[in-house]
Amino acid sequence: MAGQHKNKLNLDRLAKIWALAERGDAGEQAAARNRAEALVKPHGYTLADVPDLLLTEGYLEDEPEPSAGGFTFYDMSNPAHQRAYAKAEEKKRAAWRMANRAKIDEVLARYGSEEAVFASTAEEQAYDAVIEPFRKAGGPGKCDTWDGEHFSPSVRVRAALASVKPWPDTIPNAIAEYEYWEKLYDDRNIADSNRQHNYLSQGADFRRWALGDLINKEIEARNISDVIIRLRFQEASQGTYNDSAAILRDLERLQATENLKPGFGGFGDIPPDRGSPAISTESLGDAKNRATSETQNVGNPHVMGSSDLRSDESVDSVSPLPFILNTASKRRAEVERILNTPEGSRMSLRQVAEMVGVSPTTVMKVRACLLKQS
Repeated sequence: MAGQHKNKLNLDRLAKIWALAERGDAGEQAAARNRAEALVKPHGYTLADVPDLLLTEGYLEDEPEPSAGGFTFYDMSNPAHQRAYAKAEEKKRAAWRMANRAKIDEVLARYGSEEAVFASTAEEQAYDAVIEPFRKAGGPGKCDTWDGEHFSPSVRVRAALASVKPWPDTIPNAIAEYEYWEKLYDDRNIADSNRQHNYLSQGADFRRWALGDLINKEIEARNISDVIIRLRFQEASQGTYNDSAAILRDLERLQATENLKPGFGGFGDIPPDRGSPAISTESLGDAKNRATSETQNVGNPHVMGSSDLRSDESVDSVSPLPFILNTASKRRAEVERILNTPEGSRMSLRQVAEMVGVSPTTVMKVRACLLKQS
């Protein structure tokens, strides 16, 4: 990269050349692009890197600077602040693109093009179609609702979604499908330079939310492995899913079942020839492989074929599952949760953003949508 060449890249010169490449006539633009490419190539950059490189190095027009607390929600009424805020956010995205070029290239190569990443999948189209009868258009300044709900699917919407594909009846199966939607969401977020928008269609988003509830509390755990998966899922959600009562119900029911077995006194009485209580009659790896295979019949091949969702992946009962990594969708849900609390409603955009690990732009957009609904 830049540090590999002993002479420092002359950014002032590059900025002047690039100005011609952007605003000159046709002949000047071609010549300037050639000069810019020759200037950055010895430093390990390509012509495509030039705009992001200049942005990350601070070559922006003079605009208002944010205060110590950052731009606030109320600054957005000032056009100058709006421009400055947009440029500051684009600078951050440029830095993100520079640092995550390999991720972006991998996603685009897997799908074939940027358009293909964002193309509506067959599943999204099917789920959108079955919930359309429940949609009620919002009035001026208000969001649409589906059967009276904004973010979570109602009982009737859930039933409609199940007409496309039945809901999974085990926690590993639900995890496999939930993980598929999370991967599609994150692929789109990566291709969009980490803007952290809502990248799923409404029907698919409702499907994912319902799957989260199934994993969090609704599906009955069959064994201790299922309980572990449920608890890990709750912890990874950072407060979005946190039904501890479901964990307690699982443990009490499973303990009662174990107590009925002859010669085994429950979870606390471990047989002398074993170092730990029985975890599962089916390994988590086998369960996940089977569930992933079942999900593939309606899955997006670009998602299902990705390196971290391979169907032959082996997962033991103590190693973290892929969905444990935080995702853009979970962070967005956490922003909504915080803003819906009295304390969160009084916090600045930057304060909420720093708590969750998102951009202030994301917080601003979520807050704006919540204000429209209120």
